[in-house]
Amino acid sequence: MTLLALSALINSTPRLLARLLGYGSELVCGIQEARTMALLYQSLAGLTDRELAVRGLKRQDIPRTVLAAVGSDRRI
Repeated sequence: MTLLALSALINSTPRLLARLLGYGSELVCGIQEARTMALLYQSLAGLTDRELAVRGLKRQDIPRTVLAAVGSDRRI
């Protein structure tokens, strides 16, 4: 019985580790995306209203612009 349980554990371990690695990778990507969004938000929020207007933005447009830019990987 112990051998059967041990065999089942050994057979399922690679799949479990692969899933955990996948979850960890998604977490790291999410953190990286959040940091990118925060940096972009800070840089846009630091601009004057006139500088924002040159880019075709208003101050209230900053959050939506950040989400759109990071989601599509385009530059502002």
